[in-house]
Amino acid sequence: MDLAARFELKYLIRLGQRDALLRELAGELRPDSVGGGRYPVVTLYYDSPGFDIYWEHWRGVPFRRKLRVRTYGTGDGAIAPATFVEIKRKDGPWGAKRRLRLPLPQALAVAGGDAGAAGPLDRADRATAGEAAEMATSLGLRPLCLMRYDREAFARGEGEDALRLTFDRDLMRREHDLVPRPDEPGFAQPVVDPGLCVMEVKGHGAVPLEIARLLARHGLQPRRFSKYAAAVAPRAHLPLLTP
Repeated sequence: MDLAARFELKYLIRLGQRDALLRELAGELRPDSVGGGRYPVVTLYYDSPGFDIYWEHWRGVPFRRKLRVRTYGTGDGAIAPATFVEIKRKDGPWGAKRRLRLPLPQALAVAGGDAGAAGPLDRADRATAGEAAEMATSLGLRPLCLMRYDREAFARGEGEDALRLTFDRDLMRREHDLVPRPDEPGFAQPVVDPGLCVMEVKGHGAVPLEIARLLARHGLQPRRFSKYAAAVAPRAHLPLLTP
């Protein structure tokens, strides 16, 4: 699947601000269909030995790509697990995401540079597998960091024009045992202060005026933020983000 020309605004907000926003938007939002809108996310991020993807974000390179393998769901099957190879592109203010759903072993093989491991695919999925494998081999990408967090996801509107709001909290990372299992436990290193969450506002076109005004009324401004870059920052001796 290829989602093109979409905006994705990120905010680092306090949990109390999240609760206030959700109270004001009560009746306008519907929970995501997955897990009633609440589910864990485990993501394996790839980078080169020189952390090129990290440094491109740090420098604000206008066009850049990111490769990851992401798993949703729970280990007990209450929320059916699903694994995707994902490529995120950034081109100035706009972004695009291509993703391919595969069983975990095949997803890891494709992200490791073996497009054929995906098996028979339609044309669009074959292109996604090919691009992921090409990135891995040409950029020398390798698994670098595993992250887990809990997500609350909502939508406003229907179909392609729907606005999505997600709130990710308890962002945790580790740099060993780099296998993205559903609802993986065993994380001890926080990425941001526990009193914060990452809010993302996503959609096509422009942010609805009433939503923009609501965010402004709460004093919220979007910021350039990457969960992966924040997770890798301690290696560069940067401080933990706090309110």
